[in-house]
Order: sequence, then C-alpha cells, then structure tokens
Amino acid sequence: MDHGALPAEFTAMLDELARSYLAETDPIRASGFGGGPARWRAEREPLLHAVTASGSLLDVGCANGYLLDCLVSWAVERGLEVTPHGVDRSEGLIERARALLPDFAENLHVGDAWTWIPPRQYDYVYSLYDCVPLECLPEYVARLMHRAVADGGRLILGAYGSLSGGLPPYDVRGFLESEGYAVAGCSAGGSRGVSLFAWTDIA
Repeated sequence: MDHGALPAEFTAMLDELARSYLAETDPIRASGFGGGPARWRAEREPLLHAVTASGSLLDVGCANGYLLDCLVSWAVERGLEVTPHGVDRSEGLIERARALLPDFAENLHVGDAWTWIPPRQYDYVYSLYDCVPLECLPEYVARLMHRAVADGGRLILGAYGSLSGGLPPYDVRGFLESEGYAVAGCSAGGSRGVSLFAWTDIA
C-alpha cells in the first residue's frame, strides 16, 4: 500500500463511523459506545493507570471529546491535573469536542491520525490500535513516538474487545513487545478485561 495515505476503504469506514456518531445525542453513544455510563467508566478509566503525574494528554481519534472530558474529571479524583488535547479527522466531531471543552478549544485539531503533524509534543499520547489498518500499526506507533511524545513522555496504546461478540481486546502489550518497545505497564478494564491498555516510555 501507499504509506503516504491510508487505504480509501479504511478512511471511508472512518467517515461512516463519524457520521453515525454525529447522529447521536447521548455523549457516550456519540463516542461509539452503547454500554451505558457504568461500563463506560469501568472500561476506560484504567487508562489513567498510565498517568502517574500531572501533564498534557493527547487523545488521537478523540471523536466528540467526551473521553477527554471524563479523563480530566477522573484524574482530578486521583489528585492529578490533565490538560486535554485531541485530534480527529471529522470536523463535525471536533466542533462538538470544542463545545464540550471550551476552555481547551485551541487544543483540539482536525487531522488524520496517520498524516497529522502535531503542533507540539505531549507528556501522554493515547491512541487505539485500530486508528490505522493493522499492517500500518508498526509505522504508526513509530510516528507517534517520534512526532507526538515528549522527552520523558509516554505512549499509551489501547484496545477494546466485545462482550456481546465474545471477542477479547487486541493484545497491545504483545504488539509493543514484538516491535522491541519496553512495556512500562499495562491495565485492563471492564468485565473479563474487555479493554486493554499498555504503555511505553521515551527516556
């Protein structure tokens, strides 16, 4: 494939997902999740096990910004201050994110996760593994580590399985280790560990 651009069928799928999110009014459903608030928190808050000090956090593929908003609130409960940043390819979703996080509107960008050049680097960078096709994941992670993660910062890679489909999350820890990254930690969330997060640091 041409590594200058993602396959058209993949970007078409992303655009269709964005349209389905924009059709929802509930912020959780508009984030692509239909399991309700209790499961939402149980399956996503463990991401914060990777956040051990206050700092900036970039969510790549941030959709409507609701996860960022939740992470900021949940971090406060842990005595931490997280400054939210996000990027998404959908202008409509970024508009919603800016409305949800008006104090941080300038931190929210329209851009493709694969080609976007961040305006700065961040203490924590979070991305789901499936923001790009699986064959692009090694290069994608390398790009994030080079472009987006600050010196001394941390990349957090996440995956969500399916309870209804009986599908476990993609093994993000195993992937990072197979690519030669030292895994600094991992966490799981939800029933039967349906969400999985693993992280690696830049020294």
